[in-house]
Amino acid sequence: MRIKQRKGLKYLIFILIGTLIMLPIWLNLRMGHLDFEQILFLIKSDGQGTTIDWPMIGSFLAFFVPIWLVVIGLVYYIEKQKMNISLNNKKIKWLIVLVTLITVVIYDQQFKVSSFFIKGFESGDLYEKYYVHPDSVSLTFPKQKRNMIYIVLESMENNYSDVILKDESQVNLIPHIQHFSQLYDSFSNTNALGGPQEIKGASWTAASLVAQTSGIPIRVSMMDKGFGEEVGFLPGLITLGDILKEAGYRNYFMAGSDANFGGRETYFKSHGDYEIRDIKYYKEIGKLEKDYSVFWGYEDAKLFEFAKEELLEISKSDAPFNYTMLTVDTHFTDGYTDLSCDFYYDEDYANAISCSDRKVNDFIKWIQQQDFYDNTTVVLMGDHQTMNHEFASQMVDKEVRTMVNVFINAKFNHYQADRLTNRNFSALDVFPTTLASLGVEIEGDRLGLGVNLMSEKETLMELLTKDGLDEEIAKHSEYYNRNFLLESLAD
Repeated sequence: MRIKQRKGLKYLIFILIGTLIMLPIWLNLRMGHLDFEQILFLIKSDGQGTTIDWPMIGSFLAFFVPIWLVVIGLVYYIEKQKMNISLNNKKIKWLIVLVTLITVVIYDQQFKVSSFFIKGFESGDLYEKYYVHPDSVSLTFPKQKRNMIYIVLESMENNYSDVILKDESQVNLIPHIQHFSQLYDSFSNTNALGGPQEIKGASWTAASLVAQTSGIPIRVSMMDKGFGEEVGFLPGLITLGDILKEAGYRNYFMAGSDANFGGRETYFKSHGDYEIRDIKYYKEIGKLEKDYSVFWGYEDAKLFEFAKEELLEISKSDAPFNYTMLTVDTHFTDGYTDLSCDFYYDEDYANAISCSDRKVNDFIKWIQQQDFYDNTTVVLMGDHQTMNHEFASQMVDKEVRTMVNVFINAKFNHYQADRLTNRNFSALDVFPTTLASLGVEIEGDRLGLGVNLMSEKETLMELLTKDGLDEEIAKHSEYYNRNFLLESLAD
């Protein structure tokens, strides 16, 4: 019995070794390079609200089962040849050392671990030089405050407008969103369709939400106290929600998942006292059955349906509102396409993107028919690049990838049409630009690390270049830890 157990353990060890070696390769094929900081953030923040991603599990098994079978077969063959593969064998030990070193290099390439630690020990002065505290400048709201419907579109890139699918058809998956970009105010890095580029510390949903609403990226170190409910999510930060609440707005955050995931609920509740509308909420009030679960929670068809009902009720109040929504159907791995959608394509993700484009169009058209629309600014904003690396490889333009940004029925002061094009910018600049779209006059046109894009001021990406900005964000910042994380108080 013990011999069988030892044999089983031996097989298990070599299967584990094979899995560890090949895991970053599989991740790279599925998602491209991942940032170690993102993984660390998810560990430190509130991690509830995750869901089982069956397509991802299927992809994992399809990739690894053949590898496991090869490993089992190889170990079995070696044993049959009566070769010594005991872990006490010196040659085996040296082989394990070599494999370990190779594995470390592969993991470093995939997750940029060494860069995280090297830059983390280098001190920077990005915030001392460029951060503008919202309390240090005058923010003047118009006499009649405007409502805002802020729609964050999961993984929504402008590059979806020109994709060559596996059947070699060249398609535009976002014709309605592209039309909105042409019809209304949309900032571009070119003379054509474009938008913000992804930067370090804003490359996943929670981080992008923070950057868009506060003008700073997420910066995680091994030693900080975290971003969860127990210690607070950047407790020293002043955000869009804080500013709007002080101005008399009611804030709402709606998501088709559990808002706890990634600390989003903690962030929005502690910065602007947002009322949370997620899957927990709709189960509690009986809109969804207790065991309801589709994709990450509930699908966008219900998200927009619930939003319409709530907006009609909220708009009856005299108080201005900020209704922030986060779509989910275009989430990695292959999105979700409900039966109300047209299945034009053979690829699941293409159908999910195309259907999301139509749903967004229908929702915007509905908003424009409502009485509250005249005094409401509607913002469409992609959060980050898609993590579907395989699908991204089908984009015609893969070199420069930008996220969607559209300001519908905006009321910018000092409007300048030439400022809409050839702007290199990031999610950081969305913070002051969003306030400006509500007719808010911002003293100096800078807020957080961002710039009002309708102004003449240069963005940090224009001043430092994208690579230069990423490098500065990666550096250790005492200012960040002391003023946003309040580490000195926590200690």
